[in-house]
Amino acid sequence: MIEDIEYIQISKIDKNRLYSYYKRLVHQFQGFTPIQIIAKFLNGQSIGTTMQEVLIVLEYYKTKLNVNRELLDFAFEWIRANKMRSHYLKYLGNAQFPDYEIAIDACIFLFFQKYDQILRNLFRSEIEEYEISTLYGIFFTSLEDKDYDFNKILQEQKNRVPTITQETNRIDISLYTLRSGLSSIIRKDYNKTRRE
Repeated sequence: MIEDIEYIQISKIDKNRLYSYYKRLVHQFQGFTPIQIIAKFLNGQSIGTTMQEVLIVLEYYKTKLNVNRELLDFAFEWIRANKMRSHYLKYLGNAQFPDYEIAIDACIFLFFQKYDQILRNLFRSEIEEYEISTLYGIFFTSLEDKDYDFNKILQEQKNRVPTITQETNRIDISLYTLRSGLSSIIRKDYNKTRRE
């Protein structure tokens, strides 16, 4: 497992610098709505292939946020995920896994299991598991992957990842959620590193 200090370095983002850039966009694009500015902000950080794709995701998740969280917090997590993707890819390229199944388990255990706790703190407790799983599919998909379709990913995950409760207690299926959202991404990345 990655040491806590190393994980902090991998997942650290410069919120002050990012916030300063965001504020410049607020002043520059006064005719834009707040959500459009955040989409522009994320595009400026190389997030999403188009502003429209980013807007679709922001619109969907804005009502799922915890009461003490804002859409800008969500944007910061998307940026953090993008940074983590580059570290995970470097690890995947250097590691010598005999097959992609072992690569999937190792990457989830080393990189994404801790991040799952951070990500879930953004949202209300009622968020569905398929919505979290979908978010992994969005946050960690390669920009080169042109078949990125939020509604398609959401529907696939809805059919695959249930939210399970026993009486009034929610059963923790976070590992299943992680595997569902990330397996195909890690497999593609694994195969790509093997060809290089």
